[in-house]
Formats: sequence, structure tokens, C-alpha cells
Amino acid sequence: MKSGKKRYWRIGLTIFVSLAAVVAFYFIILRYQGIKSYLDMISLALQPVMVGIVIAYVLCPVAKFLERQFRRGKRLSRVARPLSVLFTLIFAIGILGLFCALILPQVADSIRSLVVDLPGMLEVQLARLESYLEEDSDAAATVMQMITSVETFLMAWIKENMFETVSNVAVSVLSIGSAIVNLVVSVVVTVYLLLDRERYLGQCKKLFYAVSRNKRFNRVVMEVVHQADQIFSGFISGKLLDSLIVGIICFVSLSVLKMPYALLVSVIVGVTNIIPMFGPFIGAIPSAFLILLVSPPKCIVFLIFIIILQQLDGNVIGPRILGNSTGLSALYVTVAMLLFGKLMGFVGMIVGVPLFATLYYIVKRLAEYSLKRQGMPMSTAEYAGISDKRTGEEQESREH
Repeated sequence: MKSGKKRYWRIGLTIFVSLAAVVAFYFIILRYQGIKSYLDMISLALQPVMVGIVIAYVLCPVAKFLERQFRRGKRLSRVARPLSVLFTLIFAIGILGLFCALILPQVADSIRSLVVDLPGMLEVQLARLESYLEEDSDAAATVMQMITSVETFLMAWIKENMFETVSNVAVSVLSIGSAIVNLVVSVVVTVYLLLDRERYLGQCKKLFYAVSRNKRFNRVVMEVVHQADQIFSGFISGKLLDSLIVGIICFVSLSVLKMPYALLVSVIVGVTNIIPMFGPFIGAIPSAFLILLVSPPKCIVFLIFIIILQQLDGNVIGPRILGNSTGLSALYVTVAMLLFGKLMGFVGMIVGVPLFATLYYIVKRLAEYSLKRQGMPMSTAEYAGISDKRTGEEQESREH
């Protein structure tokens, strides 16, 4: 018993020291700009590889499904892997091409009309507000002066940014060319990973086993990696499907309600819906401002619709698709978004929940193992009522 307990604490201490070393190494890198610049250069060079790994991870479930279907036929069983990868790429490119062909032109038209009509819409709303404040005296003059200064600032900002955008067209063309090259490299990396994914995973596992000789620790790490894979794959695929459904519902509803910029607003709401809990509200802020410039009453209707849509997604659509893939409560989701959002920005707000869920799983398993060794219950409900039970027992002892 004692040896097993020592081994458990040794494993827990090893994990803690490893995490502490990673955090310390990260902050040391931030303190030394020379090391950070070299690492930034390396990360920039390997960026297409990292993007390819992410794409391969997202497309891997589709490739596995297609491979199982091809292996059912005797004639195609030998070439099931290449065919599955080929059709997976065709599927991904088809979805991306459909999105670009159907949605991007309309979104571009909406943005173009918005830039053209924005000064006029601001003037109309200012005129309405001025008519509301005509009966006031000093307060109205102060408010109108503030609004006029804000309008002047906005118009100057728009003009400056428009001219800056036009002047940087040549730089943008060069960056687009570099992005195309990186995208091609990422696609090539994705194909290699999908074609020979077992061998690359086996090499990583082989290297890990070569470094670590503790069999129990290796088994625990492999279990954590497997659980993290389930959490990330379930969360990413489910959240993408959930955001697509929310975007379609938003577009259909806004079209029925005859809202302005229905497609543009639906794309904003659908993309920001990838962020857990607060996504629809984050997308609703700029969307509500756009609608407010056209019609304040429709803006109120839109805000009511967003609240209903968020409740529908949070209570019906999301649980049906995602289920309990992360195992986190609403409080832990909020903490994960604030923590990883601060550390990693927008990307952290998206991947922070599955990352936090993985850390939560590790801590939970360690705590359950310790409680099991002590012969104590592992159910949280048992500990939620401990104080009440103790209070009742003390009262009973006093009465006796």
C-alpha cells in the first residue's frame, strides 16, 4: 500500500513539476527578446506545417468514415486509404468553394454598401436625435456637440483607413501570394498525415516511450492523451456543425423579419458562435449597431431574436450536437474562456474550453485515485452534504 501511494505521489509530482517547468520556460522566453525572436522565426517558418496538422486533425474523422465505407467493397479495399483521402480533400475544397461562391460575394456587397451608406445613415440618425432634443436647451446643445465630434472622428477615421487600404494594395497582393504558397504546403502536409497517420503517431509514441521508462506513468499519459483527443474532436466537430446550424437559422429568421444585412449579420453570428456561451452576444454587438443605423425599432427586434436564438442554441441545439463532450459546468467554461482568452486571444477563447476540460480531467483522476487509496467516496454529492450531515449529527448529540 505504501509503495503504491509513493508511486502515485511520484507520478503526480512529476506531472506538476513538468507543467511548472513549461510555464517557467514560457515566461523566460518572454523575458529574453533574443530567444523569443528566434522562436518567432521558427514558428513562422513552421506555420504551414502547424496549419496542416490542424486541418488533418479536423478532417481525420471524415477520412476514417470514408475509408470504412471503401473497405466494405472487395475491389476497393486495397486503395481505400488513398481514395478516402482524395474524397476528403474534394469534400473540404467543395465546402470551401461553395462558401466562397455563394456567401462571400453577397457579404462583400453588403460591406461595400455599408461603407457607402454609412455617412448618410449617421446623418439620418443624428437628425432624428436632434429632433428629439429640440425642446431641451443646454443639455441638448451639449449632447449634440458630443455627437457631432464623434461623427467627425468617425468620418475622418473611415476616410483615413480607406486611403490606407488602397495604398497598401501592392503589399496585400504580395501577402496573398505568400498565403497561397503556405496554403499549398499545408495541404501537402495534410495529405501526408492522412495517408500515413498511424506511422507518425507511432513515431511520437515510440519517442515518448524511449524517453520515459515508467510504465505506469506512460499508461496514465496515454490515457490522458486519448481522453484529450476525444474532448477536442468532439468539441471541434460539434461546435462547427452547431455554428453552421445557428448561422442558417439566423439567416432564415432575419430574412423573414426583413432585417437589413441579413447575410452579413448571419455570417458574423455564425462565426462568433464558435465561442462557447458568449459567442452569439459577441456577434450581436456589431450586428446590432449596423441594424441600429438603418432602423432602431428593428434593432430592438434583432436583440430580442438574438436572446431567443442563444437560449435555443444553449438548451436545445448545442446539447443535442455536443452532448457533454467537455464535462464542464457553466462556471468552468467562463473561467476557461477568461483565462485562455487572456493568454491566447481569440484562439484561446475557442480552444480554451477543451484545454481546460483536459486539465480538469487530469486533476479529477488524480483526486479520485487519492480518495480511493484512502477508502473515501469519490462522488461529489457525498461531499456536498458533508457540512449538513455534520451539523445534524452535532445537533442530535446535543439533544441527547
